Amino acid sequence: MSAARASVRPRRAAVPAERALLEEALRPVQEGLEAVSQRMLSLLTDPVARKVVYLVTGGGKRLRPALVLLTGASGPSPRREALIDTATAVELIHTATLIHDDIIDESQLRRSQPAFHERWGTERAVLMGDYLYATAFALLSQLDEPRVMRVMSEVCQQLCRGELREVEARFRFDLTEGEYFDIIRDKTASLVSGCCRSGALLGGHTPEATERLAAFGMQFGLAFQIIDDCLDLTGDPRQLGKSILADLDKGALSLPMIYLARTLSASERTRLFAPLRRHATTPTALRHIAKAAHAHGTIARAQARAATLIDGALEALADTPMNGAATAYRQLAQYAVTRRS
Repeated sequence: MSAARASVRPRRAAVPAERALLEEALRPVQEGLEAVSQRMLSLLTDPVARKVVYLVTGGGKRLRPALVLLTGASGPSPRREALIDTATAVELIHTATLIHDDIIDESQLRRSQPAFHERWGTERAVLMGDYLYATAFALLSQLDEPRVMRVMSEVCQQLCRGELREVEARFRFDLTEGEYFDIIRDKTASLVSGCCRSGALLGGHTPEATERLAAFGMQFGLAFQIIDDCLDLTGDPRQLGKSILADLDKGALSLPMIYLARTLSASERTRLFAPLRRHATTPTALRHIAKAAHAHGTIARAQARAATLIDGALEALADTPMNGAATAYRQLAQYAVTRRS
């Protein structure tokens, strides 16, 4: 069964409908996700490690482990235990990146709870992130498929490179769209693509199908990050479980901001971004910039760009054997560009 080449465009969706869409998309791998949760808890029994349990059990969409399981299950010969271990390792890696990101961004909330460094301090947070990385790779080292370890090692290099690029690009008002995509390709999409590639390897997909699934993950990850960046300007903190306008406050220029900078005249751009240039932002100034992006249509333009990427993601799956999973991929694609949290 092949994934349909359906066009997916942004639309406003009620939050309950959004959650229902995600739940329906994840239904085929729900049992596996529950096994992943139990596996993570079994690896975090040390008294020191248990400090992070509140974060790994406190919500989160589990999209990355779900993609490992889904791509594996859609193959001709899935290796269930290896898929569970890989999905667990992926979620541990993702959690480690969140802990480190929250330190870098000075975020106070994560998944509607205090960020790890807010609860336990920066020193413990740095070390806990490292601990989770080490635990993940100890798990991956036990797999009988060495290619998965190589994939995830390369992904972690890309994650770090993307974060470094983002830090170095802060307050760069001449940041280009291409540079922005280089950053999010490394810091976000690489992990999503790596999840799909790893699942495909453990599901027995052909090399051609594996490449197409990895391409789906890359396009999906890019679109997901663009929508995340839009939500930093428009989202409800209560639904997101984290503060909004935080990326803007730190000078991280998102796609709507890049489009806005292009749209404004030089004098308008200077006036609007003056608080950011002076590193003297206030909540009022940040809201003013976000409203300008909305008024000039640059948020909608970025959302449309994300939708185009999702169309490309689905196109990558055309003629790929899905083993009954095509609907789940389409639902995940729809969710990626309609979510509000």
